[in-house]
Amino acid sequence: MNRETDRHEIRRDDDGALLGYVRRTGGGWGPLTVFGYPIGPAGPYERAEEEVRRAGLDVLAGQWEFLEDGEWYRCVILEASAGEVRVRPADHRYPHHRYALTLERPTPETLRPGR
Repeated sequence: MNRETDRHEIRRDDDGALLGYVRRTGGGWGPLTVFGYPIGPAGPYERAEEEVRRAGLDVLAGQWEFLEDGEWYRCVILEASAGEVRVRPADHRYPHHRYALTLERPTPETLRPGR
């Protein structure tokens, strides 16, 4: 483990699956999802790593919202990786008839946990 880098992958011990990341911030280390969404406050490295191991994948199973044409729509995450997230719209207001869409490099300004 090299704590000198700004971001470190956290992988599950038994199968090596990527659970998320910890990233160096001004306040320590921040726990992040596989696509970089913050899932807890920054703090010591060990606490951030523990949060990723505990909640890194579970948080993906909840309700999320994506931004399209200035409107937020509810969705569920089907697949997530560092570069893209595939979501299924789950909002009766969504005007398009798509089973799923791919969000490239989503940020908290374009994809967020449901409210």
